[in-house]
Amino acid sequence: MIPPVSHPSWTRLVSGQKKLTSTNVGVNMLILNSTLKFERDSSPASVAALVRHAHEFFVKYQSILRSEIHQLSS
Repeated sequence: MIPPVSHPSWTRLVSGQKKLTSTNVGVNMLILNSTLKFERDSSPASVAALVRHAHEFFVKYQSILRSEIHQLSS
């Protein structure tokens, strides 16, 4: 099950504090892009936008991201 957008793991993911192991290029690009944007702008509005984007990505591709979702949830 995908954690709700309010779950702290999303903020940890986009800030680079939470590491996921993935062979999925899309996931790896999303994480890299998010962490770079976080480093440039860590304002609450920016972080909220990054979290929403990541959450939407995981919702859209949840059928192929089971391992990544499990890591995110733990």
